[in-house]
Amino acid sequence: MQETFDHPGQVLLAFPSTGHDISTRFMRSFWELDVWDRERAVQVWEALDAPESPNPIDLRLLHNYVALEATANLAKARNRLCDEFLKTYTDAEWLWFVDTDMVFEPQLMHQMVARAVEHDIKILGALCVILTADGVIPTLFIDNPQTITQVMLDWAPNQLAEVAATGTGCLLIHRSVIQAMFDQSGGSTNCWFGFDIRFGDDGSEWALGEDVSFCLRAGEQGHKVYVDTTAHVGHHK
Repeated sequence: MQETFDHPGQVLLAFPSTGHDISTRFMRSFWELDVWDRERAVQVWEALDAPESPNPIDLRLLHNYVALEATANLAKARNRLCDEFLKTYTDAEWLWFVDTDMVFEPQLMHQMVARAVEHDIKILGALCVILTADGVIPTLFIDNPQTITQVMLDWAPNQLAEVAATGTGCLLIHRSVIQAMFDQSGGSTNCWFGFDIRFGDDGSEWALGEDVSFCLRAGEQGHKVYVDTTAHVGHHK
């Protein structure tokens, strides 16, 4: 893995939150990302033989993310974030969903974007785990005819795993995917996320989370979903 994490394009960091459920560890990760990114911007500036003391506006041109918050139920909040991403943040190439209970290394955003660009991936998740009644499981889900999805347990520690779905706790999405889904729907701002109902081959009914629903909707339109198993995030529960 290259250590420079150079990549084109600005990233919009988006997180649903009520404003009262933000993990202290998430805030520390966010703060460390900000410091790391500003230092990186100075390094890029100096590499360009720019003035020794750039002003904040100059550095902002090299600052690689903007943060945006939305409140409501998860599906509505994520749809609002996608809508604002398309209509307001037109210079941003990537939408990066990070939930407010995630913990991550400062360079993670750049690592994921660089990895996605290198391999021409448009939807890329980080390796995360969730706590269920059956224990801790990774958010890597593959097709299953009875249960819609099942957990992938045989993933390699250093791979880009193609999956049917993953979580949105740490998910990177390219603008082209969000725009294509919007266009395909005829302009609906509910086209990305929802709590879809699906039926297994045996007739069983499954109520899906908004994250799995998004991935399956995207997959049905030909957009592949991957998880980078080198990109590790913590889940502060």
